Amino acid sequence: MEIRDKNGLTEQEFLKVYAQKNYPKPALTADLVVFSENIDAILLVKRGGHPFLGRWAFPGGFANADESVEQTALRELREETGISTLCEDDIYEIGLFSTPGRDPRGWVVSNVYAAKVDPAQIVVKAGDDAAQAQWFCLDYKNGEFTLTNGDIRLTGDADKSDLAFDHNRILIKTIEKFSK
Repeated sequence: MEIRDKNGLTEQEFLKVYAQKNYPKPALTADLVVFSENIDAILLVKRGGHPFLGRWAFPGGFANADESVEQTALRELREETGISTLCEDDIYEIGLFSTPGRDPRGWVVSNVYAAKVDPAQIVVKAGDDAAQAQWFCLDYKNGEFTLTNGDIRLTGDADKSDLAFDHNRILIKTIEKFSK
């Protein structure tokens, strides 16, 4: 005997009439915050395309239908920075970022991960849609951060920053989670 819902439908009958258009779907992305082992440096990529062309951000991008978001994070890291030595056991989930308007392309939700690495053991090379990939020295105090690399100085807090998207909020949450 088949199980029927309150409308008398079996699951198969329900799925035939289910209208996906009634339930808009967000685009799913993954971002990966890569710290030095002492959390005093962070890896950023300079965006090579819109939106936020020329702004610094974490490696990340859109998930493919045939991969997990962890796989997305690692693939995007590899494509944008050349780092291919990390695996799923090396990354830690930070959280889901879904504030409306976080991405000007539309409803985009990002699952964020973090990893610690030894920068001396990693060769970074920009690729895919990243114009550059660079390590930045990180200074974080009382909810405010400064990221420096030579003459480049990026600052921010929870409300504003020089980083693309909502990566200021991602950075602060990641630092606070790793500092516990």
